[in-house]
Amino acid sequence: MKSFKEYINYSAGRALSANTKFNLLIYGVRDNSELFDKYSSSFKEEHYAFDNGNWGIDKKRATPTEIILPGGIVSKLHIRPNSPIHLEESGGSLLICKDNKELSEFRFLPRPNFWKYQTIKGICSKRYAQMYGLNCLNFNIYSGCEFQNCGKGCKFCSVNSTVDKNNPIIVKKDPKELSEICQLATYYDDIDYIIITGGSYIDGNKEFDNHIDVIKAIKNHLPWNGRIKGNVSMMPPKDSSRLIELYENGVDNPSFNMEVWPKSAFEKFCPGKAQFVGFDKIISSLKQLVTYYGSGQVWSNFVAGIVSIEDMKAGFQFMAENGIVPGANIYHAEVNSAIGKSLGIIDYDYIKELYSYATELYIKYNYKPYFNASILRNSLANEFYEGLL
Repeated sequence: MKSFKEYINYSAGRALSANTKFNLLIYGVRDNSELFDKYSSSFKEEHYAFDNGNWGIDKKRATPTEIILPGGIVSKLHIRPNSPIHLEESGGSLLICKDNKELSEFRFLPRPNFWKYQTIKGICSKRYAQMYGLNCLNFNIYSGCEFQNCGKGCKFCSVNSTVDKNNPIIVKKDPKELSEICQLATYYDDIDYIIITGGSYIDGNKEFDNHIDVIKAIKNHLPWNGRIKGNVSMMPPKDSSRLIELYENGVDNPSFNMEVWPKSAFEKFCPGKAQFVGFDKIISSLKQLVTYYGSGQVWSNFVAGIVSIEDMKAGFQFMAENGIVPGANIYHAEVNSAIGKSLGIIDYDYIKELYSYATELYIKYNYKPYFNASILRNSLANEFYEGLL
């Protein structure tokens, strides 16, 4: 049996792993409570800090959030009762099967070490942050959405039902306590990146202030000499002159995520962002960030599958032509989201065409997809860019 290091470095297995991840992200996976209970003490469980793609699952149950495939490719798990994909154990190996065909072996990702520790106030660190993929620290400054509070949340999002009163997640996180979490994660785990997400406020300046306060509090408690190596995702402030503060405070890759394209779709699927921020405001803010960072350092993410392939490709092209790296996570139905029950499986050919087009743009403009295949668990951008699919 390969050691974990040998397993993630097994380059000969990456093409098969990429194909398996493709299937997992399209179909999800059926529940296997017996297998999950058996390994519950050794895998990184879902802790429902923002979204919930696990249908028919009690959130108090330990359910794995991700798996890792040979060659170090990580895939998110979304539990769907009718999926043709199932996990099983056979002959001492953990296997992913589609109907009666074996696709690949897999391993569970271990819990991050920093989850064993508490803050000075005695609060478990798991309530603040998680490890996204293999080694990317991740937290939401505010695990909530004021747009949803007034009935204008993004229609694919489930944050306000996921983070309910029975959920142990800290909803609004203090910068000082997040700095403690960063110290713990830096000391006890190997982290290569960080993702910081804000949660949505009607007052864009308040959201921006929260981000800057957190960035200043944590940047010297991370292993990158004052840099924020990774992604900070938010909506832009009303005062566009403040965008320079992201650059001045060492943020490597800021993003304002469009989610969908064009403007008419944005207004339909993201009514809160449309009303309180504005499509044109986000575009102008992204362009302004490019003047500080240069081409290929500013990002904007989309949700792949809820608008036509022609519209998605047009959005990708617009971003790329303006110095902004486009990316997309594959849509998965969120429990209690507005469109969760009405939009089913995303077409295989749609995903293939979109990521193939993204690869063409990355090569043309000398961009790289976000992070890597061991981090970006809901996307196939890296796998297509590498030529694995």
